[in-house]
Amino acid sequence: MAQAQTQGQEEEQKRKILIVVTHGPEDLDRTYAPLFMASIAASMEYETSVFFMIKGPKLLDKKWQEEERKKGGNPFIHFFDMAKDNGVKMYVCVQSLKDMCHMKEDDVIEGIELVGGSTLIDLTMEADRTLFF
Repeated sequence: MAQAQTQGQEEEQKRKILIVVTHGPEDLDRTYAPLFMASIAASMEYETSVFFMIKGPKLLDKKWQEEERKKGGNPFIHFFDMAKDNGVKMYVCVQSLKDMCHMKEDDVIEGIELVGGSTLIDLTMEADRTLFF
């Protein structure tokens, strides 16, 4: 019982960081740092979340990622995979996905949670720190 309480207390005390990605493939140089930082935070045992909005959802397009993987050498794909492997939670704003990126929910790769814009507010309020890119 004492071990379960100690583990529960450690989880409660785990610091949270939220990283918001607003740029997409049209401005690829601005997309590397958020996923790199997410990987670092997760490896430091922070509870890490990434929220894609505005043009960010385009980075989650199945077809785009497939093409980039075939080409090879895209740092975003490398850091994206590293973040997922490190347990980073990823969310995409459905409103941005549909209205700004003209994508469908089925266009998004596996493992991304589709959420409403209000989730950003909730995640921000729960996080110890929020970074916007």
